[in-house]
Amino acid sequence: MNDIKEIKNQLHATFKIKDLGQLKYFIGLEISRTHEGIHVCQRKYALNILANTGMLNAKPPNTPMAKRNENLFDQTLSIYDASNY
Repeated sequence: MNDIKEIKNQLHATFKIKDLGQLKYFIGLEISRTHEGIHVCQRKYALNILANTGMLNAKPPNTPMAKRNENLFDQTLSIYDASNY
């Protein structure tokens, strides 16, 4: 911990930084700490995008998709009828 304090003091002397404490939000990411580890979530960022575009209450459309049982990575995919999309 002393090493961290020393680095903070050196940075503050050069750049006039401020310690903001535990990280909660960073570039649209919500960060939370638990005893199990660190959890990163983009929920708030996604909700802000939807709110800014006026789509917060939008419903997802029905998008047709071909039903296949075989592995999709083994074959080349083709679009059956592009007008549905």
